[in-house]
Amino acid sequence: MLNIFSLIAQQPTNIGTFDPPTSAFSERSGTDETGEAALENLESFISNLIGFMTVLASLFFVVYFVLGAFEWITSGGDKGKLEKARNRMLYGVLGMVIIVASYSLLGLLSGIIGLDFLNPAGQIRNLVTPLSPGT
Repeated sequence: MLNIFSLIAQQPTNIGTFDPPTSAFSERSGTDETGEAALENLESFISNLIGFMTVLASLFFVVYFVLGAFEWITSGGDKGKLEKARNRMLYGVLGMVIIVASYSLLGLLSGIIGLDFLNPAGQIRNLVTPLSPGT
């Protein structure tokens, strides 16, 4: 009886290579023995994630504020609709203030505590360096 798994094992198939869309996370990973590239990749990933979330929050603020302004204009003097539109605009502004304040508060806490939350690779490097062999 012919076993398909033995045929697959006998004839290795080259299915090609995978080229990432960007080399930002893999430039030095093959030659780095100290793990610096992994820490830089982590820092780049977190930085990109925070930037993306900030842009997304800004877009939500603009959309929410414009919708509130549109509701205000089209309310026709109705007190209930005016209140709803005012609250929508207010919540949009409050959301943006919270985003900016949280980023500022994170930087302030980093300075007070002494842990740089906005530079995670540096913090991990400080934790790992004393544990490295040969030190």
